[in-house]
This record gives sequence, C-alpha cells and structure tokens, in this order.
Amino acid sequence: MLASVGSFATPKENVSTYAVKSGDGQHIPASQVPKPVLTDFNARYPKATNTKWEVETEHGMKTYQADFRKANGQRTKAEWLADGTFLGEK
Repeated sequence: MLASVGSFATPKENVSTYAVKSGDGQHIPASQVPKPVLTDFNARYPKATNTKWEVETEHGMKTYQADFRKANGQRTKAEWLADGTFLGEK
C-alpha cells in the first residue's frame, strides 16, 4: 500500500497528515481468502507462483485480488467476489 506522511506548521499549531492511496486493499494471507475464490484461482492458474492476496471493498462489496506470476513469468492481477465470481484480470 502506498502512503505518504507530511507535516506543516500553522501559526497556532503543528499539523501532521497521513494519506493512503485510494483503492488500495489490505494484504491478507491465503488462509483468509474464501474457499470459492481459492478454488477458482487454482483452477484458472494451476501453475501460478509468488501469489499475494488483498481484500478491498468496492461499491459496498468485498473483492479479493491475487497478484501473481503466471507459468510464463508474466506478472498478473486477477479479482473475484467472495462467492468465487471471477471479475477479470487487470
């Protein structure tokens, strides 16, 4: 997740700011990914390596995103709903 921290002073007080890039999810272990998502992921990408998972809320719904390498070495991101519905690759 990309974040920035800054500080500035006003005549009356010191102010610190913290901003998180919009749309970033929270990294989670595979053990927290719903089983239907893992089942579909493993069926679509049986030779995937270096898989990292994120969960985020989009339009009021949780989505799960895998960031991984395909068998050909290409870095890929793919996204699912919690029920295993595949939303596509990014």
